[in-house]
Amino acid sequence: MIIGSGYSYLQEWLPNVAQHVLRNGMADSVGFGRMVLSYPTMPADMIAGRSLTRNLICRTFSDCTTAPRNGLVSGCYPLDPLYKKLPEAEQLKAIKETL
Repeated sequence: MIIGSGYSYLQEWLPNVAQHVLRNGMADSVGFGRMVLSYPTMPADMIAGRSLTRNLICRTFSDCTTAPRNGLVSGCYPLDPLYKKLPEAEQLKAIKETL
């Protein structure tokens, strides 16, 4: 079983590339990883043939990986209103200023 990964960087092109990869047998499955942190219903939208909600698509800011590397909870701080309100958002901002 081959699972394609790293597709987050494709952003709104992910569904097109994933479909091509699967149809051409280049992978058996495509993983979405960090994409579902900012857009948890993206796979359901894709399967249903709905257009993607552009402002929910992961823009690969890397806060979801920078935060846990520094002892904070992983989440999409730039796009998810829940994470924007957390005290950790300010902590993460301060951490990123030192990088």
